Amino acid sequence: MELKFIDIIKLSRPRFWMYVLGTFLVGVIASGNLFLHERLTTLLLVLFGFFFLIPANVLIYGVNDIYDYQTDIHNTKKIAYEKVLFPDRHKALWRVIVGLTLPFLPLLFFINTPSKLALLVFVFTGIFYSATPIRAKSKPPLDILFSAIIYVSPALVGFFLTGNTNIQWLAVLGALIWAFAMQTYSAVPDIVADKKAGVDTLATMLGEKKALWFCFLCYFISASIGYYYLGYLALLFGLVYCTIVVLSINNTSKLFSYYTYFPLINIATGAVLFFYMFFKEVFGV
Repeated sequence: MELKFIDIIKLSRPRFWMYVLGTFLVGVIASGNLFLHERLTTLLLVLFGFFFLIPANVLIYGVNDIYDYQTDIHNTKKIAYEKVLFPDRHKALWRVIVGLTLPFLPLLFFINTPSKLALLVFVFTGIFYSATPIRAKSKPPLDILFSAIIYVSPALVGFFLTGNTNIQWLAVLGALIWAFAMQTYSAVPDIVADKKAGVDTLATMLGEKKALWFCFLCYFISASIGYYYLGYLALLFGLVYCTIVVLSINNTSKLFSYYTYFPLINIATGAVLFFYMFFKEVFGV
């Protein structure tokens, strides 16, 4: 059964598009080389911006839908909030994934080695977070590590594409720890379905309350690291996320409702971070 265009857009999770595109853009801004590159680099930035907008999301979420079918049919969050992709559409989805990804393969010959490595890491973790034989999402703590790399590696691609290779690895660590929390929090509503399907995650291993406290700790540590680079803005971000986690701990019956607000909160904080760094780059403030 073929997939319609609207089906492809839906399975790419439009509300999550900015999770990879946003980090790519933040990486570009963080490089400090926004206005210091050639036309070829500008073209590459535009092309990879498009890649991280739709094809990359179809890749990571499409592979996830294919390999998560046995879990998804037990998951009320998936049924109500997203859409279960039945096996008769899996082959068609593989064709779409390949068709959207392969056209970007020649770009590897035009980008520098750090960008190339970061991109390959993104593709590898994006596929094998869900796909066998690794299926990292069912092997904690690989589940949070692979997921975090999926969302942080686009920033490295953007950073290195500008020609700047002087990366601040402490900042990368802070971003990874923040992503640990995001992944774990999103996995908490899936605990029941994952257990039914025999899928182990850090959330199923810790249990609901301990998993949420793990999220709180990660957000706190990430905000503390971020303070070194962003000052009080990082602490404000930390306060927002830690407050959501505390509310979830105190009222787990509303956890799914809080979860549905996460894309908006992540986009809002990401936009604030982007424009903060943009104005700092342009005006030096």
